[in-house]
Amino acid sequence: MTNSNIVLVVAALMAASAAVWTLRAYRLAGGGAARALPALFSSGLVASIALAAYLVVGRPELPDAPFSSRLEALRHRDPTTYTPEETLVVLDRAAREHPNDPRPHLFSGQILLAQGRSAEAAREFGDALHRDPQSADAMLGLGRALVRVANGRVTPDALSQFRRAAALVPNDPVPWIYQAMAATQDGHVDEAQRTCSEAVTRGAPAEMCQRLVGGLMQEE
Repeated sequence: MTNSNIVLVVAALMAASAAVWTLRAYRLAGGGAARALPALFSSGLVASIALAAYLVVGRPELPDAPFSSRLEALRHRDPTTYTPEETLVVLDRAAREHPNDPRPHLFSGQILLAQGRSAEAAREFGDALHRDPQSADAMLGLGRALVRVANGRVTPDALSQFRRAAALVPNDPVPWIYQAMAATQDGHVDEAQRTCSEAVTRGAPAEMCQRLVGGLMQEE
């Protein structure tokens, strides 16, 4: 692997981490999904561009595949000038050229989720999970997408993804926050308190859990 390819891989991984932690920061601060979208979109787009550049033009050991005129034009442009739709086109090409790689689907899911295209994002995250059944990022992405499709309700399918992610990333508070949301929505005070406590133990602000569970306790 050449030095330029190594840089691209590292850039993709760093940007991917930035996207995940951006969303987590907004969630933990109690910010709504709408407030998180601009920051998540920006970091997710950078990650997608870096990954697309690596997958499409950063593999000199592979023979050059024929490109459509649109893809050929994109290939000769600075990836940082790509629009979200152009990035999705490049990622789609990467997904077809590397059918066993979950990353193009994962990054496409992030962009689609940031655009509010939740159902499409869920499909992409599902495709990523199919290729890597142990991907906690894909589980969290799929869970978030399903919650948005359900207009903020943590459905049983979404809850299942968050529980699976919690087992894989035991120090991450995010899966526990969503489990607490599910318990709150279902009126299960004890479960909401327990899962909120788990989230706080892992770094979530106690004030957030108090807001989440406090109203439910007052109703009793």
